Amino acid sequence: MSLNWGILGAGNIAGQFTRDLVKSNLTSSPQWKHRVVSVGSSDAARGAKFIEANGISGKGNDDVVAKVESYDDLYANPDVDVVYVATPHVFHKEQVIKALEAGKHVLCEKPITVNEKDAAELTQLAKEKGKFLMEGVWTRFFPAVQELKKLVFDQQAIGTVNRLFSDFAYNGDVADLPTSSRVRDIKLGAGSLLDIGIYSLTWARLLLDKQVGDKHTPFKVVSSLYLDPEDGVDHKAAFIVQYQNGGQGILSSSELSDGPSPFARLEGSKGHIEIFAKNPAAPEKFVVHYRDGREPYVWEDKSGFQGFIYEANAVADDIKAGRLESSVMPHAETLLVMKTMDEIRKASGLKYPQDN
Repeated sequence: MSLNWGILGAGNIAGQFTRDLVKSNLTSSPQWKHRVVSVGSSDAARGAKFIEANGISGKGNDDVVAKVESYDDLYANPDVDVVYVATPHVFHKEQVIKALEAGKHVLCEKPITVNEKDAAELTQLAKEKGKFLMEGVWTRFFPAVQELKKLVFDQQAIGTVNRLFSDFAYNGDVADLPTSSRVRDIKLGAGSLLDIGIYSLTWARLLLDKQVGDKHTPFKVVSSLYLDPEDGVDHKAAFIVQYQNGGQGILSSSELSDGPSPFARLEGSKGHIEIFAKNPAAPEKFVVHYRDGREPYVWEDKSGFQGFIYEANAVADDIKAGRLESSVMPHAETLLVMKTMDEIRKASGLKYPQDN
């Protein structure tokens, strides 16, 4: 079984995604053969370098040599089944529209757009075109997450869940960057909330609520963003998610300092769970601590994958089955998270040009 990808954008995230596809192809029995047939780049030389650096030719790419194309040529390429959009998020809306109108399925990096209004336009268009569309929140597909959800919800390993602490932070040397940087430019949707705070919110959605999308447990949010006086965006954010059933998420994000390890702690009536990772979007290990004195349970991912392969395989499964959206990350869940981030921004007065 194979799926042909067009990679839109030749940056760091696209490289990580592509390397996972190649690594999977080289295993003895891959779930899917993922072929990168096109790399969309505004710079042909950069695109060629991307192909070489990420091994998307020969055996690692199922003996297919990817070619560099303009964005428009990628959309029109009849060999492309699905487009992976890996450009800065302010460009997502236009690019997803063009891909869908060209008859392609789409996996779009998070956040799918800057606000809920634009995201709703894309989900509606995908339905009209009869094409699969998913926001690429790769965290939701990790084996660690699947195991955590079984322990927390099905087995109730730590009893009644009370609260979650989750922080995504890194030192981005923001003060040394020009205000035209992607990390600082409000016109490019800069700020910690949309870039990394979305993952802190995702952990609250994953571990404080078994349901997704329209079936979600009601919650409210109290938040505070500190807006940089020079560039006007949030480089640190703090927000509390309070669920109707009592679960509480104390969440934060920062581009000003490195975060803690473990980056997350889930507390329940019978114990607590600590979650570890170099990147809080990509959980590698967790430890369950029991109040009754039992030995802690340790789970660790030793697969060697970056982690993008899990969502890529899920996308392939959905497309093969003729589904237009994912049950793990349905359109309604995307819109719920986007709406929540809109509310968080509104409470602190952070408005992007795209909101007008």
